[in-house]
Amino acid sequence: MNEDDVLKGVREAREAYARSHGFNAWAMVADLRERDASGDWPVVRLSPRRLTAPHRPSPDPLPASTPIQSLAD
Repeated sequence: MNEDDVLKGVREAREAYARSHGFNAWAMVADLRERDASGDWPVVRLSPRRLTAPHRPSPDPLPASTPIQSLAD
């Protein structure tokens, strides 16, 4: 498996975070909830998008392979 620098850094940070909480999942969840409740980062809320009807192309009256006959025939 190829390991790039970003992935290696993420894994090291995850390991350090888990180690700082004694590898206790309950302690990590409690810490993350506390951080989330502190609101120390901005939350961006976008307005909802309007739903649009799917685009349906109009039917082609004559397929491209159909020869057009003149009225004189």
